[in-house]
Amino acid sequence: MNKIALILSITIACILCIMKIQAQNFLEKKINLEVTNQSTETTMFILEKLGGFNFSYDAMLLDPSKMISIKGKHQSLEEILDELFKGRLTYKVIGSHVILQSKNKSDLSNTMWVLSGVITNSNGNPLENAIVYEVNRQASFITNPNGKYLLHLEGNQNSGINFSCKGYKDTIVYVQAGKKQQLNIVLKPWQAQSIFKTEPAFAQNLHSRTKAINWAYTNKELQDIGFVNLMVTNKALYISNNLNVREVRFVQVSFIPSWGTNQLTNGLVTNKLSMNIIAGYSANIEGFEIGSVANIIRQEMNGVQISGVANVVGEDVHGVQASGVVNTNLGNMDGVQIAGAINRVKGDIKGLQIGGAINSAAAKSLDSIPYRGWNGQISGGINLHGGERINLQVGGVYNQANSVDGLQISGAINLVRGTTNGVQISGIYNQTDKLRGIQIGLINFADTIENGFPIGLVNIIKNGYHKWELSTDESFYFNAAYKTGGKNLYSFLRIGAGKYLNIAYGIGCTSNPKRKFSINLDVSGSSLFNTDSDYDAFAGDLYRAQLGLNFKLNKNITISTGPSFNFCSPYKEQKELNKTNLSNKNNLFFGNYYLDKSVNTKKGQYWFGWQFGLRF
Repeated sequence: MNKIALILSITIACILCIMKIQAQNFLEKKINLEVTNQSTETTMFILEKLGGFNFSYDAMLLDPSKMISIKGKHQSLEEILDELFKGRLTYKVIGSHVILQSKNKSDLSNTMWVLSGVITNSNGNPLENAIVYEVNRQASFITNPNGKYLLHLEGNQNSGINFSCKGYKDTIVYVQAGKKQQLNIVLKPWQAQSIFKTEPAFAQNLHSRTKAINWAYTNKELQDIGFVNLMVTNKALYISNNLNVREVRFVQVSFIPSWGTNQLTNGLVTNKLSMNIIAGYSANIEGFEIGSVANIIRQEMNGVQISGVANVVGEDVHGVQASGVVNTNLGNMDGVQIAGAINRVKGDIKGLQIGGAINSAAAKSLDSIPYRGWNGQISGGINLHGGERINLQVGGVYNQANSVDGLQISGAINLVRGTTNGVQISGIYNQTDKLRGIQIGLINFADTIENGFPIGLVNIIKNGYHKWELSTDESFYFNAAYKTGGKNLYSFLRIGAGKYLNIAYGIGCTSNPKRKFSINLDVSGSSLFNTDSDYDAFAGDLYRAQLGLNFKLNKNITISTGPSFNFCSPYKEQKELNKTNLSNKNNLFFGNYYLDKSVNTKKGQYWFGWQFGLRF
């Protein structure tokens, strides 16, 4: 156990070291700041204008007499703040606010106090479902139909309280700790264009450097998943979906969603290490997460995620995702996804899906997602891929893709709606629009063959080479064959009748059949059957290679003739006969002589022959 624990610890440590932190917030924005002998408040105001945000802080945290000079530096906001305040403060992003807080916790105590009040709009109407959020200790409350709220707080420090409601501007107020306080708030309507009209440079800067989060897409999709609604409370979903807070924490531990270190606000926090006893709910994972039942991520997972039952991610996945039953990603996936039953990626995949039953990717739109690199799917049952193309599909029953650039293997059916540039192998049926490779199956269908060849009992090429051929040769009085394939390569089925019967399958190649003169070469193998009741029905195998010299009489009819080479391998277990009856070696159908000799002596025979036929 000690070795296992050591290996697990080293693995987690390595993952945490190599994972990049991708939290998209104002603290990561690069700012060019240059000030000379300016007060702290003036410097903070300049930063607000350059970064497109508002600072919120307790005035007692700043020294108004301090003068600041900084030469031009291109740094992140977090680096600039660390330089200004010498690491005394911590920072948190809530909406368009950057919250400054003291690292000194000496004033904290177990003193309990209550903050309550009413939230209304400019007309005095109460706002239902407004969110009240204490930024330091993460207490939160959702207002009732009367707009009332009640927070239970502790400690002696001033507290920053964030008031937010959909369609209204966020407001942050600092309140002095006390036994019981009443604070009523009026929220003003939010006008998206107002700040852009006054600060056009800020509007351009914000959109170019900050990742736009599609809140409507993420929220709607997660709420559509019944498993998420079962595991995460409506209050936790509402808070995370309507309160735009960006915070990164090193570790969180949850028993179930809303019952853990991050409480009801767990959907607002990005965690580097997440441990869920039963299930957990987070904004993002930037490292490692494990849960005995389920892991639910509102936005992105970057790292390794392991669960006993289900992993659900609202946006993109970069890394390894493993689940005992199901993985569901509502964005793209770049990495490896392993599930005991089902893997589902709504976007495209760059990497590998391995599922016990079903893999599904790019199911939202069959043609809208670009090809992003090597990708593959392996399942015991069904693989479905709706992206531009996929490199590998291996399914126990069924594979479906838009285009394949590599290998597609299934136990029953392969279906490609676009181009197969590689190999299709199935136990029953292969279908593709354009074939640039090989199909191997009992039945093969292609709309067009650009460069390739189907191998199967039945090969159907909709826009290809289709010919019927009636012929005679040295062994069979009458032959009927159907040839189908691409421009130069084709396969055929042939039935021959004479003293013996045969059923043949073969492949052939031809020069340009549209020209007046052309040549073709057919190679076939067939089963030979006796018509004499004194013999066993099956007589052996006949192999034939024949050269056709072709002359086109008109658009639809071609005469073909040429030499052939034949080899008969007799069925050696057939019953012995008292007398032999060999055909005449000198007549037109002299090949029957060699067939008789091979069947009677049970020895292989070979000979040169001929063929003549009409093709149309």
